Parts: sequence; structure tokens; C-alpha cells
Amino acid sequence: MNIPEENKCYNYFDDGKIRESRRSIVKVIKIVPRPYVSEETFFLWRTEVQDCPWLYADETDCFIIAKPISGTFMQKYLIFVRTIDNEWFSLGFEGGLLDVNNKYNL
Repeated sequence: MNIPEENKCYNYFDDGKIRESRRSIVKVIKIVPRPYVSEETFFLWRTEVQDCPWLYADETDCFIIAKPISGTFMQKYLIFVRTIDNEWFSLGFEGGLLDVNNKYNL
């Protein structure tokens, strides 16, 4: 499976747009198995699944917590969950694609 590794940096594409101008770097700081995620994060995820059923998978095995390394972000941390295409996309206002397999290397 394409689960990222803790303490490793990955490309992040703002809004899922695969362009050099939308690429930033994030560092995975924690992987939280679904049963151990906070109620607040679980609620945020369920809301996003309902609001964007074309993007987020109905189930996720874990929540990926990452810290932006480059780029301009309003949030201190990003939370990634599985998509319907078995990739990782972050929740909330600064949603974007986590390129775990370096598939979108520009």
C-alpha cells in the first residue's frame, strides 16, 4: 500500500493541481491509525467525505499528519486521508494532494 513514512518529506500539490507553481514540500510527522484519531479530526473527515464524495474515500485506514516545509500555508499542520483513487488528499481549506510514490515528479 502507498502509506507514507514518518519523518520523510513529500511533494504536496495545492488543490491537487499538478504544476510546478502548485508544488510545495511537506514532512510527515505522524501516522495515526483510524481507531486512535481524535473525535474532532474524525468529525472533520466525515464532513469532508459527505461534502466531496467524488474525492474522499468512504474509509481510511489512517490519518497522515504533515508539517509544511516549503510554500506559504495558513495552517501549521495538514491532515491527509485516502481518496477514492487510493491516494492521499488533505482536509480543510488548504486541501492538496500528497505525492507518496513520487508519481507526479516534475
